[in-house]
Amino acid sequence: MSFPPSPGSRKDLMLKSNLRTVLGYGCGIVFYELIFIWMYPSIAKSAALNTLLKSLPQGWVNLVGYQSGVTNVSDFLAGEFYGLIYIIIMAIFTVTTATKLVAHMVDNGSLAYLLATPVARGNIARTQAALLGLGILFIGALSTLGGLLGVPLFLHGAHLNPLHFIELNVVGALLFLVIGSYSFIFSCLAKDERTALRASVILTLAFYLLNTVAKLSHMFSWLNHVTIFAAFNAQNPIHGSGDFSAIASGLAGASIACFAIAIVGFRKRQMSL
Repeated sequence: MSFPPSPGSRKDLMLKSNLRTVLGYGCGIVFYELIFIWMYPSIAKSAALNTLLKSLPQGWVNLVGYQSGVTNVSDFLAGEFYGLIYIIIMAIFTVTTATKLVAHMVDNGSLAYLLATPVARGNIARTQAALLGLGILFIGALSTLGGLLGVPLFLHGAHLNPLHFIELNVVGALLFLVIGSYSFIFSCLAKDERTALRASVILTLAFYLLNTVAKLSHMFSWLNHVTIFAAFNAQNPIHGSGDFSAIASGLAGASIACFAIAIVGFRKRQMSL
């Protein structure tokens, strides 16, 4: 006779699965980062990119993230890697992981085993939120190390300001903590996994599209007040501009508030498991 796995063994499997996911995305983001660092010398030898940027309208230059042109590897990484690839990878990880940590477990019935343990609902939600938050911060730390170690490894004599680069990655990680926290709200409160995932994707895409439109013209710059992606202009921390402390504090506060809402909502939610 076979018996269902115990709540403890299910929890261990969940932790191992989450660790594999975090390591997979972390290694992937460092891999792409190192590719862009390795590519930089060929870009630096050619004036084609700067020539192209000078021919573009200012709105398009803002959109691709090269407001200051490309004068060093920091500009290149801020525009090419952190301006798009980093956002895509982190968004996929954040939204899918937030959904998987609660809504997916409700759908497949595995959450019932956790709720069968003598652990309060609030503690379960806090544990899941911590797994998500630590995963995002860990990938952010790997991205930071990838740049700090990759530039001297591949580019002799290239300049990368460590403090500015760390600030860039801190703001990036905190941005995705906010995205993860509101996705966690949907995961805790939505009726099923599909609804939670759809809500997280739609809201994140809406924020990103609003930020894109805001960059194209000063007429739409007011949209920066309604999109969280306005906080992550990669060129600002790279060049030491922008109020890092205010941005970081605001993003951290927003993520804490959203996680708190999710945990309270999960505790009060009526579930038939």
